[in-house]
Amino acid sequence: MTHDNIAILNYHKIEPKADIGLTARHPDDFKRDLEIIKELAFQPVTFQDLLQPSFKAHQKPLIITFDDGYQSVVEFAFPLLKELGMKAVVFMPTGFIGRTNDWDIQLAGKKYQHLSRQELRFLADSGFEIGSHGVSHRAFTTLSPKQCLMELRQSKQTLEEIIGRSVISISYPFGQFSKPILELSHQQGYRFGVGSIYYFRLHKLDGLSSLALRRFNVYRFDSPKALYEKLQGNYNSFYAYRDWLIQRGGQATIFWQKLFKRSR
Repeated sequence: MTHDNIAILNYHKIEPKADIGLTARHPDDFKRDLEIIKELAFQPVTFQDLLQPSFKAHQKPLIITFDDGYQSVVEFAFPLLKELGMKAVVFMPTGFIGRTNDWDIQLAGKKYQHLSRQELRFLADSGFEIGSHGVSHRAFTTLSPKQCLMELRQSKQTLEEIIGRSVISISYPFGQFSKPILELSHQQGYRFGVGSIYYFRLHKLDGLSSLALRRFNVYRFDSPKALYEKLQGNYNSFYAYRDWLIQRGGQATIFWQKLFKRSR
């Protein structure tokens, strides 16, 4: 099995409170997701695990990721994952450690807290992998090469100082990347990178394919059937094209950031 074929699911908030957006998954639904994953005999692993010789023993590997590093990961997701003996990868925008998500469009003025340094260390000590989500949560494709390099380097250094471990994975903010961004990521020591299905597979990656992995987001309204289809990793399915349209909505936040010159 190649890394390109590994199923990857992505979550954002695991939150019981009502949310106008689409990325908040209720804890009850998240628990059901995990039970389905277990019933289908998937084995949650991390990107760090992929580098271990024992990885070949996993018959049905799955990587569960969380973008943005919200505090709800510790509060609601972690206990459910721990109960089932599962682990995940959390991608953190380091400029917002311990802060609210001021980088985002605030629908109805509602804000969410990001993980603190102590919580990141706790997750890492509990077997979770901590990866980079940049510093300011701006789309790398809107930055100059110098700015992009700073985001890649500084976020990696900050996280490694906090958790005392190597950071080898990155989630590109808004799932957007280009071949030059993949090359910069490789130069900074990242081994794996994930985007979304916003971008279809790039051609002629010259050995950089592990830095351009795609994944499915799990949304608030996704049914068990939708989850099952996403676990199959079919990027030509109805759900893939539906989610591609949903992910286009991220352009609104990118536009908002540029308009008000806000840095995430």
